[in-house]
Amino acid sequence: MKTKLISISLAFAMLLTSGCGLIGSLVGGGSGTQATTLWADVPAMEGMKQENIELPLPIKLAVQALVKASGSSEGVRVDNFEIVTFTSAKTPDDVKAFYTNERMQAAGWNMTDQPGCAGMSDSPSAGATFCLFGKQNPTNKSFLVLAAMRNENDTAMTLFFMRFDGDVTATPSGS
Repeated sequence: MKTKLISISLAFAMLLTSGCGLIGSLVGGGSGTQATTLWADVPAMEGMKQENIELPLPIKLAVQALVKASGSSEGVRVDNFEIVTFTSAKTPDDVKAFYTNERMQAAGWNMTDQPGCAGMSDSPSAGATFCLFGKQNPTNKSFLVLAAMRNENDTAMTLFFMRFDGDVTATPSGS
């Protein structure tokens, strides 16, 4: 059931982000690898414990295919796709409260057209939160997708951090 919830939630996140232009902004490939730690420019919420939980293969393949297939016309070549996973006794609402647009902008995530976090919950202890942040400079764009999910009967919430980094190319493909 937990894998099914994660799969459905991440598919929903991909659907949301495709409408926000994230996937269209990322082009090229990028092979998803497990990051060894949370990146220095991503604040760590207190109480997170890093776990060696793989993103479910169908979701990982779908994310990679979507990133590779979409938006080469945007002029960004994704050459890095990393995933790091944590568990926490906190709730998805705690994630939404911690990963605010203001906190992430202070950490360097400067793309103001990204939606930040949105959550949905069935109860105070269960539910899901999805976050999207971006940063750019003249030669590089990075996007961070955070999916935090917890079933009502689980003692821990699972947090998937997915980061896409790419170089801005001089001429978008297909132009």
